[in-house]
Amino acid sequence: MSFDSTDPQCGRARDRPQFVGTGLRRGLFSWFGRFTCAVRVSVLVAACSASSAYKPPPLADAGRPVSDAGQRGLPVTGIGTASLTVTSVAPGSGPFSGGNKVVVHGSGFTDQAVVSIGGRAVQASDVTLDGAGRLSVVVPAGNLGPVDVSVTQGANVATLSRGYFYNALELTPQQGSIAGGTLVDVTVSGDTLDAQVEVDFDGQPCTELTVVTAKRVRCKAPPHGLGVVDVQARWPGTERATLVAQAAFEYIQTADVGRGGVSGGPIAGTLNVTVLDSSAGLVIRGAFVLVGDDPKTPYQGLTDALGNITFAGSDLQGPLTVHVSEACFVRSSIVSFDAQNVTVFLAPSLDPACADSGSGGGSGHGQQGSYVSGELVFPGPNEFAINGWDIVPKPQAGEARVAYVFTTQSTADSTNPPSDAAGGDYKLAELTAKKGLHGNPYRIFVRPAGLAVYALAGLERSDTGAFTAYVMGVARNVVTSPGNEVKNVDIPMTITLDHELDVALSAVPGSTATGPTDYRVRAHVDLGGEGMIVRKLAQVSLDTITHYVSSDPFRFVGQPAFAGALADASYELIAGYYTAGKDLPYTQQWRFGEKASSTNVVLQGFLGIPEVVAPLSGAAMPSDRTLRFDVNGRAPDFFLVELTGGDGNPAWQQILPGTARAVPVPDLSKITGQTDIAGGFVSWKVKAINVANFDYAAFQYTYLSSRYWTHSAANAFTFRL
Repeated sequence: MSFDSTDPQCGRARDRPQFVGTGLRRGLFSWFGRFTCAVRVSVLVAACSASSAYKPPPLADAGRPVSDAGQRGLPVTGIGTASLTVTSVAPGSGPFSGGNKVVVHGSGFTDQAVVSIGGRAVQASDVTLDGAGRLSVVVPAGNLGPVDVSVTQGANVATLSRGYFYNALELTPQQGSIAGGTLVDVTVSGDTLDAQVEVDFDGQPCTELTVVTAKRVRCKAPPHGLGVVDVQARWPGTERATLVAQAAFEYIQTADVGRGGVSGGPIAGTLNVTVLDSSAGLVIRGAFVLVGDDPKTPYQGLTDALGNITFAGSDLQGPLTVHVSEACFVRSSIVSFDAQNVTVFLAPSLDPACADSGSGGGSGHGQQGSYVSGELVFPGPNEFAINGWDIVPKPQAGEARVAYVFTTQSTADSTNPPSDAAGGDYKLAELTAKKGLHGNPYRIFVRPAGLAVYALAGLERSDTGAFTAYVMGVARNVVTSPGNEVKNVDIPMTITLDHELDVALSAVPGSTATGPTDYRVRAHVDLGGEGMIVRKLAQVSLDTITHYVSSDPFRFVGQPAFAGALADASYELIAGYYTAGKDLPYTQQWRFGEKASSTNVVLQGFLGIPEVVAPLSGAAMPSDRTLRFDVNGRAPDFFLVELTGGDGNPAWQQILPGTARAVPVPDLSKITGQTDIAGGFVSWKVKAINVANFDYAAFQYTYLSSRYWTHSAANAFTFRL
């Protein structure tokens, strides 16, 4: 059974958009997935006085070490021994959200090492043994400030006190050019940002700062020399505390291993190209580089041991195109750019013939989930006893008061493990719910992360399973870790869902021969570093509205007020024109930082949908090896074109400026040692993309992440080769 939020009856207090179904699918989430010998050599050092002669201690029993407790001497480092120690962590700081990589140095490590940071265990699959004195670790989310780092092996535990520092700021990306101009997102946890904030990189303010949401600002990094710098957010002239991120941003050379793309200003006779493996970040030696589209050009060659090749000539002037090819990688091109330095990322091929014959990546350990438990606390007259669910309307015949408990998602389109997996209890019914100290207990299965926990309470039909939410509660700043349970997370059920959000679409491009067919708007609550509240039950969303006419109003009822626990929250709106039952074609846009208001939020300026010009769908590849398309409507900042060969494997990725309408596909098989893309029916997808403050002369591969997009539109076509 489905719902239609445009029903004129939806305006009544009890007629809200309904969930359909009685619960999420059951089943265990797939995140689940010592012998240690230690020798201690102790050296006893004693002092003798003038009044007594020194008497050596007796020999220790065989196999039992002599204790050096209380003796004075050199510190035991564990170097050159099997003793378990933790001596340092590099880098020693990182964002509160975790996800960054560090190296734990020490001694005595084995592949059974269990690492915890700030008391939170690291996923076993996120720990890699690089040697007896080195562990590579992916840091979990944590609380701000200095924390201990521990390694456990069997009964042995080594701890480095205050060995790691969780920064108050998260930077994305964490690297940029020494020339400056890198577009950086700065996100906070446990605080808010506003138009008065200034962000400094090693004391130098960033430029073009804009507030994206109450939790995130975006600006361009200033120029700086090579090295790692601190970043801080401050409010001049106020008493607000400065938020500091230690060693949070790294300035790097023109070969941009962190972001890739182009840099360095207009081409004037010299072009520097670096080729990297996008998955491992390693340089690729012997990659073929072609400047321009002519296989006979003198400007072609193979990269050296550092992945570099330099071309020089008086006729090398921008704009230029670079094509890069290497066996077992997807070809990549940057078309019609004017910049002296190019760092091209190649993605590994999916061709089975290129599969690694070794043991494969990963440690073989499974992923572990976490638990969060507490009570749903309903308001009422009882201060020291459990109150009833009277904030929810009284159920009628065939109805019952029910509540569901969830956590935030990392993004609007990511997924969480089912809350009821592994014995979790995410559904509570008023008549059968257990009694706790102040409310009704719950226990849910969650992903290890920094997140928020929220609950929806309302009326559920016993015959259809349709659920109508009337009340919401939120618990903020919950940090979970693998295999552990965070207890006593009580959720006050005090947020009545009695607000509305009105959205209107304007100037949406028309459809092509193959679509789109319907207009859709999603409205999700953004909590910044804690993720997104995406209210969905049994695959039905409370916060999605679909119409077949763009002029129809998109009215979201049953919304929370942005006050109290949600005072710093905002909406992330995702709206567009989509093709029912298919991924393509479509045009859509994102809007961040919106607050509910009495007037419509108007979304306009949609990108035009790409349409094929030549070759027509299914026709042969043109003799000039050029694919042509057009865009009716607003042009994008740049295009991403992806070709899939006749064998079904990704074959070529091309970046084009927003003014381009042609895709060059040179026949590399005319060059010794190179091959053409697999023949047969070849598909090509054209994706139009807008990024805030975009400059094609400073393109970077990070812009291929939808995190940076404000608009996109896409379509796909085929030809024969």
